[in-house]
Amino acid sequence: MDEPTDQSTFWDERADAWDRNAEAMEAFARQFGDPAMDLLGPASGQHLADVGCGPGLTTIELARRVAPTGTATGVDVSPRMIDMARARSSAMDVGNASFVIGDPGAGPIGSFDGIHSRFGVMFFDDPPAAFRNLAQSIRPGGRFVAVVWAGLDENPWMFVPTLFGAGPLDADLALPGPGEPGPFSLADPGETAALLESCGFRDVDIARHEHAWAFDAAGARTSISQLLSVGALGEAWAAADAGARAAAVEAVLGGCDDHRDDSGWRLPATALVVSASVPS
Repeated sequence: MDEPTDQSTFWDERADAWDRNAEAMEAFARQFGDPAMDLLGPASGQHLADVGCGPGLTTIELARRVAPTGTATGVDVSPRMIDMARARSSAMDVGNASFVIGDPGAGPIGSFDGIHSRFGVMFFDDPPAAFRNLAQSIRPGGRFVAVVWAGLDENPWMFVPTLFGAGPLDADLALPGPGEPGPFSLADPGETAALLESCGFRDVDIARHEHAWAFDAAGARTSISQLLSVGALGEAWAAADAGARAAAVEAVLGGCDDHRDDSGWRLPATALVVSASVPS
């Protein structure tokens, strides 16, 4: 196993919360992920990689789409995430999915017909090195598709809960600096396209997708608790007692009033679906 990196430690510490809430968060994430996966076009017999696979749901879906003769390989820097993805895949009896600990920043991750990533590639410590290695991991003519977040101002679903939950959880609000890994590191479409082209990708296309993080009154507190446990305040949430957690949930619920309608709450969310190919 590779020596732990800052990123692997960061995600190891959050793995339990991500694994526990994986299915619950999937309905939200799939709004952005399904169009990307459709664009990649997994077909039976292909061998695909899923970068930043987390608890494994996207890899398992890729495996389903390339069955019976294809394979899907989930790659993540977090050993804990990989353990959980393997356990989930085994429990679901998905025989053509495998999972490996890997960091695209350290070198090519294999040889694949295509590479997929849903909200994983924004966290590279060295984006040029990582994307060059990904390009070298795709067979000639293969495709790369990723989902990344648009800017913070276009994602109230992320900044509203963080803003209102931070105080009760006694959390420090510190955004990553320019060039540092984080959810918005690839939010500029022009810069992202130029980066990919400089790393060997061609035919780069970036499309905006707008959806919402939605919940109704019956499930509001559960939905907020789940989001706080896996989001930017995850570490503070894990350390907080029950009283602080309850106060944070109520603060976030109050902060979401501007996004309430007759059916519940709908906080806007915007992502970019990035697609590219490598030369034949």
